[in-house]
Amino acid sequence: MLCPTCNAQLAVSERPACPRCALLCSAVDLSRGDCGDCRSRKLLFTAARTIGTYQSALRQAVLKGKHAGFGPLANALGQRLAEAIERLPFAERLDLVVSVPLHWLKRFWRGTNPANTIALAVARHLDLPLAGHALVCTRLLRRQATLTPPERRRNVRGAFRASWRANIKGKRVLLIDDVMTTGATAHEGSRALLEAGAASVYVATVARSSPEF
Repeated sequence: MLCPTCNAQLAVSERPACPRCALLCSAVDLSRGDCGDCRSRKLLFTAARTIGTYQSALRQAVLKGKHAGFGPLANALGQRLAEAIERLPFAERLDLVVSVPLHWLKRFWRGTNPANTIALAVARHLDLPLAGHALVCTRLLRRQATLTPPERRRNVRGAFRASWRANIKGKRVLLIDDVMTTGATAHEGSRALLEAGAASVYVATVARSSPEF
């Protein structure tokens, strides 16, 4: 679904990334299975995967994918993310895919939830069921990109809950979003899933911000 130029620019990164939080890391950290950033924090998700760093062509693709008119691009990014997961599989077999939700009002304004479009493509590629409404965003959040790391954590704290319709008890869940920076959103989404009975939560995002971005 990508032209040859975009296919090359959006290739899965070959640079070493922390298997725990998907942040770029050193070879020493890679051998340890985590990095200094996630080692110093409690993360509720077990591991994370990404296509690459949030910069250049991948950054532009993520930003465009947030708009309703670029659904095919978000779908292509989801397929590429699934390829990244296949290249470096998680330790456990996954049971289902869940996307990070938008508040209903923000979803109405945008006309789309890119995380759900990406999650659908991932689920199809990996032959997993998609629980598209398993998580609910309970309040209108400020834009994470405009906030400092402490503000990001406060902004999303307690913002998600599992839907009463979700059947996730005992399931190993793959949580999908378009980009991860501090990991606050993934952490809180994982909290809601675990509190609802998920056995474990793994995270995959199209892009991962490194400290310099």
